[in-house]
Amino acid sequence: MNNLYTCLILQKEKKVTLSETNLIFKDFKEVENFKEMIALIPKMRQAVKTGVERDLKDHSHDAKRIQYELKILKKGFILFRKKWTFDIIYVIRHIKTPYFNEIKKALPKINSRILTDHLRLLEKRGLVIRTVHESQPMRVSYEITELGKGVYELLMPLLWYFVLPKEDLK
Repeated sequence: MNNLYTCLILQKEKKVTLSETNLIFKDFKEVENFKEMIALIPKMRQAVKTGVERDLKDHSHDAKRIQYELKILKKGFILFRKKWTFDIIYVIRHIKTPYFNEIKKALPKINSRILTDHLRLLEKRGLVIRTVHESQPMRVSYEITELGKGVYELLMPLLWYFVLPKEDLK
């Protein structure tokens, strides 16, 4: 696992605070590896702000309109309210050969049943492809689809935004 993931897990498990994570990140090579993406974060924020301003100008946002918009947006977000969704996508994206047991090994706190259920849901939603390899013993591998890669690539700036020192995002 790489240092970004380690930091996110430590934060999630409340073993380090956000400010401690920010200090740890100053030394990580990942900051250099993702410098183009990090540089886009302020531009992405501005693009969202501009879109919201246009939307507010074009539509009155009464309670009914807000409920309607939330209903649409939640359809996309509901999958990520589940505890292990991003972890599984992250692991599949980063493991060279993402067989079930390798995914399980990378996420030791998830039980096999939950992992299986999540993988089925990710497959059903079109984020991963499941391949059964006829061998002794039978093995199952997973691959991220283009949709899954897109989700991963769009979530990464959000995660970086949370863990990087704010002065690195200017």
